[in-house]
Amino acid sequence: MDTKKIYALLAAVDRGSLTAAATELGYTQSGLTHMMNSLEDELGLNLLVRSKNGVRLSPAGQELLPLMRNLMASALALDQTADRLRQRNFSTLRLGAYTSVTRQWLPAILAEFRRISPDTEVSIDVGGIVDIYEKLKSDQLDCAIVSYNDTMCQGLNFIPLRDDPLMAILPISTKLAGPAYPVVRFAGQEFLMPSAGFEQDINPIFNRNWETAAPRIRHTNLDDPAIVSMVGHGLGVSILSELVMQDIPDPVLSVPLDPPAFRRLGIAAGERHQGDRNIRRFIRCAQTVIHKMYQSQAAQIG
Repeated sequence: MDTKKIYALLAAVDRGSLTAAATELGYTQSGLTHMMNSLEDELGLNLLVRSKNGVRLSPAGQELLPLMRNLMASALALDQTADRLRQRNFSTLRLGAYTSVTRQWLPAILAEFRRISPDTEVSIDVGGIVDIYEKLKSDQLDCAIVSYNDTMCQGLNFIPLRDDPLMAILPISTKLAGPAYPVVRFAGQEFLMPSAGFEQDINPIFNRNWETAAPRIRHTNLDDPAIVSMVGHGLGVSILSELVMQDIPDPVLSVPLDPPAFRRLGIAAGERHQGDRNIRRFIRCAQTVIHKMYQSQAAQIG
């Protein structure tokens, strides 16, 4: 139902005249009369009593009047809320990220983003992979820096930023036969599975080699530093990413896997947000900062 017709009818009733309502609303009298006839035909009811003195509601119109006023109030509230949301889209960016990303990448990215978009407020929601993807799909987040997962990413756009190598986390006493740790050596060992959905990145490593590499998996509810501390005290082994391990000082061995494995970090966003100005700017900032960051690290190593 066209709410413009309801609005026009209420205007005519409040002023007692189709002519006065037409003048106020910018319609011709014949145009407004046609709208009222169309509304009555649509409802199958006579809503107005017309006379030479003006118009008033019919009995049916009187009965429908509270509902029509409620409908217009709801339509106004809808328009006002939509307007606030449109304004928010230009002034606020709701961002999701892993803890490791907020420590290692996000400060530099946000500094660059603030430089080019100083009027945009960024809210940050830190969580695990499952939580972040659920919030993206329920529109609680505009975008997120997250690892790619083929199933969870359905219906979302994903822009890769960098492949984050996965590392074997081992007690310092572990004897290594080379620069990398063969996945098959996890077989039978007590494996501390990190919390917050990290198993989504780790399980494929073992699934490819399950017959020869199956560890005794112990699911935990521990954060990354706690996992590293547990490994450091000889309570098991684990797998974490290179980014996670950058600023965890506990005495453990952190070595690449053989065969190599990684999680693909990037920016995920709903398809209907792909044209959002703030998201486009954030993606450009993230790409620029990450490229410079690792280009600089490579130069220092070289």
